[in-house]
Amino acid sequence: MNGSQQPPKGQYTLDVARVIDAPAESIFDAFIALYDSRRPDWVTDSELDLRPSGRWSVGFQVPDGPAFREERVITAVERPHRLAYDMTAIYEDAPRFATTVEITIGTASDGQRIRLVQQGFPTAEIRDDFAGAWPDVLGELARRLR
Repeated sequence: MNGSQQPPKGQYTLDVARVIDAPAESIFDAFIALYDSRRPDWVTDSELDLRPSGRWSVGFQVPDGPAFREERVITAVERPHRLAYDMTAIYEDAPRFATTVEITIGTASDGQRIRLVQQGFPTAEIRDDFAGAWPDVLGELARRLR
């Protein structure tokens, strides 16, 4: 695709990664805990059924942003290397949208690489909003595992 072409509507993708010096099991468990048992302030509530076809409902209130909810349906749980889910974002004053999310954890030369790929954003702007948050999430995860 050259610089003047745009992907088809609903095809915007986000891909972020970080290397963390910790065992894969610890990274996987800490990621789940960020949205469940050890939530930061910006996660307001969470209900998790961690199994394929399980539901995962998460409420958010990010600083300087709107409150919203993600309704997730888990599509894969392969601890400690992979977690995937379908997500619908629900805002009070904006249209809903759906994406797919896949988190993988694999060996890197200096630890484990956690990679998150989120696909299906309806606009580049919405993708970019999420792109601003995911590095902070992975940074919080790394801090917790130090």
